[in-house]
Amino acid sequence: MTLIDKPDCTRLTMSTDLRRRDVLRQLGALGISGTIGQLYSGSLFAGPGKAATGLNRLVAGEVINREDDRYEAWRNSMVWHLRKPDRYPDTIIRAQSEQDVIAAVKYATDNGLKVSARSSGHNATGAALRDGGVLIDLALLRDVEIDAGQKTARIQPALWSEQLVREAGKHGLAFPAAHCPTVALGGYLLGGGAGWNHAHWGSVACYSIKSADIILAGGRKITASPDSYPDLFWALRGAGPGFFGVVTGMELQLYHLPQAIHTSMYISPLDNLQTVVDSLDDLNSVKDERVEILVLLMHNPQPPEDTNQAKTCMVGVNAFADTEEEAKTMLAPFANSGLAAASVFRLEYQPATFATLYNPENVDSGIGRYAVDNVWTDNPSQALLSLVEHFRTTPSTRTHVLCSYGVKPELRADACFSRIANHYVASYLLWNDAEADRTNLTWLKRANDLLEPYSKGTYINEIEATLFPERIKSSFSEESWKHLAELRKKYDPDNVFHSWLSYT
Repeated sequence: MTLIDKPDCTRLTMSTDLRRRDVLRQLGALGISGTIGQLYSGSLFAGPGKAATGLNRLVAGEVINREDDRYEAWRNSMVWHLRKPDRYPDTIIRAQSEQDVIAAVKYATDNGLKVSARSSGHNATGAALRDGGVLIDLALLRDVEIDAGQKTARIQPALWSEQLVREAGKHGLAFPAAHCPTVALGGYLLGGGAGWNHAHWGSVACYSIKSADIILAGGRKITASPDSYPDLFWALRGAGPGFFGVVTGMELQLYHLPQAIHTSMYISPLDNLQTVVDSLDDLNSVKDERVEILVLLMHNPQPPEDTNQAKTCMVGVNAFADTEEEAKTMLAPFANSGLAAASVFRLEYQPATFATLYNPENVDSGIGRYAVDNVWTDNPSQALLSLVEHFRTTPSTRTHVLCSYGVKPELRADACFSRIANHYVASYLLWNDAEADRTNLTWLKRANDLLEPYSKGTYINEIEATLFPERIKSSFSEESWKHLAELRKKYDPDNVFHSWLSYT
């Protein structure tokens, strides 16, 4: 079936009755996933216009070149947030089909043009938006087919995470899709993918790719799987925005849909963070792998007069169980812990579904200028504590730090995804004015420096590569880095496809 666009909004990735407390409603508006924003649809700008010479005769989709009056509107729509990069492709193609992608890649190859591709534009640096060449917008390629008997899904790259979860759920199945509903699966899976209940569903989501259709330089289509082009199958599972091809379809492994999801929330003053992380260290060591722990350092929307208490810590716990009794048993250790005792507010044992996880009530929309960076770590407590005083100085009250406890640190020989640790810490910066760019990005650099002693590498999908290009390489093992370079020479010897942003 084909799915259509809908507006995006800020999301809180745990289910609570936010109406019970106004402060919770405001906290929720900031979002625990850090993926705040509005996705602009290129279809808003559809209509007749100029086209790149010759290319409009080869593709059915819209073709916009730099001389077109609508070019800037289209270019801006390629990045979901307001910090639009000053990079300008020669041509943007709104592909209507896989055949359009094949024709566009062949045209670019024959005419010496570089190629990039965009699924939903959620990469914070706007990695698909490059100078010169052809940008292939895949936003219309959003079909999904579920095979309930085989527990698989056939998807196109721009299908949103929430849409796959909803369609799979109709068949009693699920997938570790992104926490933000409008993140498209193409870029998410190419970079690894750390989503819902992933510790129980095979670690990072890219391990659940069974095969993929890829358009290579020259417009050649191949299908990569463990038995066909296994080297490309290895590369597409983790290469991120540096992948040397355009993925037009994937077959994914699906999993049993939890029948009883329950959540708990705990809010504590930032001064209590030591107690919170000490308790979480103990709880994480004994929790069921179906329990997801998300820690958020954030601004208190109703701070007391003591400005030192303007920041707070929120812990969300999601239990993906099959019965209510089982879910409550999984959450009980948190209710009886030092975490609960240190909290000034708690809301426990709340029933949820994926629909409510993705669409909580009374959460305001948000949009702004955005940046993100991260580390994998085996020491989340010290990593978070190292940021406490710096976090009190955030230039924007919308900035927050997320820690995902208990990531399943599994690496596989058949995937180039090669940097992971037991926990994940990321800084998500959101601010309003361009004049504040330097101040906020300077704050991010200092946060990275403070986290560096605890880092085991970085996650390619959430790095600020334009400012810190060295973090591209730190997302891969040395062996994987070298092998990716070899495969690029093999499959894209003329460098038709852009490599990682800011990497030369």
